[in-house]
Amino acid sequence: MAFKQDMQGTQNMQGQQAQQGAQSQQSGMSGQGVQVTEESLLNLALNETKLMAGSINTYILEASDDALRRDYMTVLGDIYSQQKQLFDCMEQKGYYQLADATAQEIEQTRAKFQNAGK
Repeated sequence: MAFKQDMQGTQNMQGQQAQQGAQSQQSGMSGQGVQVTEESLLNLALNETKLMAGSINTYILEASDDALRRDYMTVLGDIYSQQKQLFDCMEQKGYYQLADATAQEIEQTRAKFQNAGK
């Protein structure tokens, strides 16, 4: 369930980043400075590593040359390591908190996916 909550968090983060971007543009127009926080930078870096991993995964699947595929797989492993380091840092600082799913949430998700296959 952490994955589900992580995906929801990613979607929420993207919406928040778009809203922050709009606010930044507005504050830039009024002459006020934009304050960048450590948390926002770490969130941006985490989201970028997720996007890169997705793109590189596509490159791996579409690579016709075995050597190129292996190189991409090495890069993907590096991206995964960076993502884990960012996640650990954010979790340690309290910027990224996961909650364990309740038994009811697990059952609701299980039922949803069982019904989707019918």
